[in-house]
Amino acid sequence: MKLYKIKKLNFGFIILCSDRAVKLLQSTAYSIKNRYVGIPYICATDNGAKKCDIKEMQEICPTFKGKNTFSSLINVGFKNAVPDWNFVVFAGSTVRSKLDDKFSIFIDSNKDILFPIAEQKYDFINGTLNGILIHKETFKEVGNIEEDGNLDFVKTIWCCKAIEKGCRFKAVSNTKIC
Repeated sequence: MKLYKIKKLNFGFIILCSDRAVKLLQSTAYSIKNRYVGIPYICATDNGAKKCDIKEMQEICPTFKGKNTFSSLINVGFKNAVPDWNFVVFAGSTVRSKLDDKFSIFIDSNKDILFPIAEQKYDFINGTLNGILIHKETFKEVGNIEEDGNLDFVKTIWCCKAIEKGCRFKAVSNTKIC
């Protein structure tokens, strides 16, 4: 792959929907559907979701239950994601168009893990989870993010495992999700 050139990606979205916020899921799914015609998206919700919640969410997109942490929702999302590359977004975010083009410019390997610079945070551990882009096989190779503990701590552990597997973390500017 050539760096600094827009590349065609096989990508989709994993929408993290904690607290069973169906209206927020609906809003994010609508923004994806309108800006990324034909691109798949799924929802990962917490284990507090009841059958009626899941049924309502399933009407919007395929929905999968995790536990009560963001790391659990990410793990469930990647386990059930279909495309090679997946953006992780929070329910309630309005996903902007052409994120795939903006991020693809910086991809030179499936081992690249990209994330937006937000609120002047330039590192993966302190940065936002909203908008990270990871290749499904890379996530599988590195393994699940620990589900117990402080989010910054479990991100640090996962980041170390990813680096040991040869992954490179890349902060991308001007790629706000909403």
